[in-house]
Amino acid sequence: MKRILVVTDGSEGATRAIGFAADLAGRLNCELRVLNVIGGYELPGGVMRKMLDEQSAWFDDLLATNSAAILRRAQNQVSELGLKGTILESRRGDPASTTIGYAQEKQVDIIVVGKRGNGLYQTLMLGSISQKLVTLAPMAVLVVP
Repeated sequence: MKRILVVTDGSEGATRAIGFAADLAGRLNCELRVLNVIGGYELPGGVMRKMLDEQSAWFDDLLATNSAAILRRAQNQVSELGLKGTILESRRGDPASTTIGYAQEKQVDIIVVGKRGNGLYQTLMLGSISQKLVTLAPMAVLVVP
């Protein structure tokens, strides 16, 4: 195994997934990538298109700032665990398909994801993003409870 990808939305489940992935990367001496996908905030399809350009730009800046904060917390967590050289990245799009595309582009061996994230449907046994990744990803997906 050469590359591990862990996906985070800043949730408790994602924090556990980061810890697991960092530990695994340290044990296997492989690259760790942390990805936050901006999107999937459960907004109805046309909401962003209906916003005025000024409002849309403000909201876009807010999402980018939130993503940077999530990745900063992930970096701090990984550093506290003693892992160096972690690659942090933010992408935009549908969380599941963007994650899979990123994983293929970076040739990761495994995707690590929390069981549930910050979506509207937290009461489901397995979150919608983790379920999609398990179902659609062409590489191994490890779901951390």
